[in-house]
Amino acid sequence: MRNLAQMPILLLAAVLACAGASRAETRFFVSTAGSLLEAEIVSVAGETVVLRKKDDGKEIPVPKATLCKVDHAYIDTWVAEHPDQMKSSATPPPAAASATAAGVKKFGFTTMVRSKKSTNGFADGGYRSIDLSYSYSIQSREVTRQISAAKLVILTFAKEAGTADGDQLYVMQRVEQELNLKPQTKLENATPEARLRYYQGTNYRNGAKEYGYMLIITDSAGVVQHTDCNPPTLEKFVKEAMDLKPPCVVSREFRLLNTPFPSGDIELIQ
Repeated sequence: MRNLAQMPILLLAAVLACAGASRAETRFFVSTAGSLLEAEIVSVAGETVVLRKKDDGKEIPVPKATLCKVDHAYIDTWVAEHPDQMKSSATPPPAAASATAAGVKKFGFTTMVRSKKSTNGFADGGYRSIDLSYSYSIQSREVTRQISAAKLVILTFAKEAGTADGDQLYVMQRVEQELNLKPQTKLENATPEARLRYYQGTNYRNGAKEYGYMLIITDSAGVVQHTDCNPPTLEKFVKEAMDLKPPCVVSREFRLLNTPFPSGDIELIQ
């Protein structure tokens, strides 16, 4: 018979052994967009793997297609070792499954956009023109993650000069650029110039004047990661703006209008 004095030690050893046996393995899963998620596998159903996040214990379904090849090999090994954890794929995953591991944590950006313009004409009114472009700087705030195959889109807008606000906007141009940034690096560029012409009299105005811009960054999966808009009210129309093909005319609610683009008032200088 064992010494009773040894019983507490034996019990503690048994508890620790059980805890070690039940502790699941966590690892960093890497999405095809390059973002990281520390989690453990809970179950696998067809092409969907359910991950339990280490930070808050929340379970999220993630399509295998959104993970890197190394993760695919790890999942296959896990499936072979845990056949009892396989689940039927007959029931489709919830809508949240469309969110990839990349969507759990967005990439960090700092952006700066400035208008560069020169005005020609009389300062006290009459016929005038503005040569306008936007310079932009995109800074990656990531410490370790590289941003690959992302996309930068910047749209520029003008408005009617005849009214204070106007009921329509002129979408002048759409500039697209692939975005590949190493950690803590930046990209600088500028849009082509546009020449806006307008008449400013005492009681009468017409033509087109500067309105603003919309800068949108999406990852390789097309998920919006960052926006920078001026005026800020444009931000609520990001989704609608991504479908526009300038030059075109839209309402203030970003509905495409069957209105001719004022090419006489706006000249795009390539």
